[in-house]
Amino acid sequence: MNQATKYTYYTADVFTEQPFHGVALPVFTDASGLTDTQMQNISNELSATSTIFLYAGSDNHWKMRVFNKDHEIPASIHAVQAASYVLAQTGAVTLESRHTMITIISEMKGHEQVINSYVSKKENGDAGIVQQTYDTHAAIDYYTPTTEELAAMLSLSPADIGFDHYRPLIVSCGVPYLIVPIMSYNAIREAKFNEAAWSNSSAPMSLAQEILLFANNTDDNPADFHARLLGPAIAHHEDPPIGGAIAAFASHICDHPHVQAGTHVFGIQRGANDARKSLFYVEMDNQQSKDLTIRVGGHAVLMSDTRIRVA
Repeated sequence: MNQATKYTYYTADVFTEQPFHGVALPVFTDASGLTDTQMQNISNELSATSTIFLYAGSDNHWKMRVFNKDHEIPASIHAVQAASYVLAQTGAVTLESRHTMITIISEMKGHEQVINSYVSKKENGDAGIVQQTYDTHAAIDYYTPTTEELAAMLSLSPADIGFDHYRPLIVSCGVPYLIVPIMSYNAIREAKFNEAAWSNSSAPMSLAQEILLFANNTDDNPADFHARLLGPAIAHHEDPPIGGAIAAFASHICDHPHVQAGTHVFGIQRGANDARKSLFYVEMDNQQSKDLTIRVGGHAVLMSDTRIRVA
């Protein structure tokens, strides 16, 4: 029988203060000795949207690799959130002050990046809100499908498209998203992607493969906006994480003619009110430029610690 090494991983629900909400992600705080094949096999076994593997450096610098069940993927806002929170909550990083900086280094080829996150310390010593900082640059395309085309591909009425002078835009901060303002929370929840209408519209030519819907009616929730992703690769019953679209969404907000220069803070809810919700806090420094610094914050909950045998 082959000898196996035991590794501990922690599961955190991120962008929520409530257990069994947000997005559940497993984090290995010490992945030393694991091969690429083993990390891929573990990720396939755990079948989470992302499995995070960490390697300690010096001065609170940590290298990170992220896999889904099929292959290695770039670092995401959710992965950095989970890694930072778990490191702080489990004591792998000591919270020596009210705000402790953790530097996450992602070395995936072609997607190298360094992200600084700041973990606040609660009065009882636990990890509190985690905030990440990103410098982004947006490319904005004002040529989008018509209101009628958008309504058809979302299975909505044309009257459901648009509010408060927000307009549909295609925004890319590395990955293009078709971002569509929707009149109400209820309309967002009722939307269903219509692939035939999508294919017959101008949308596929934009290279955007996902549609971010947003409304400012959050139905008595603390967020300023409610958001949901739809697209040809997203099943009708799914409500996937929106972390990858946050930078594009912030740039869309800054493009609004009534949003003045300066620092703005807003909350975004993902997930239905009666389902698994996430809550993001976004702070942006609007200089009325395509270059934008954003800070993405949120809470997390430590749900479990588990040992896994790896041969």
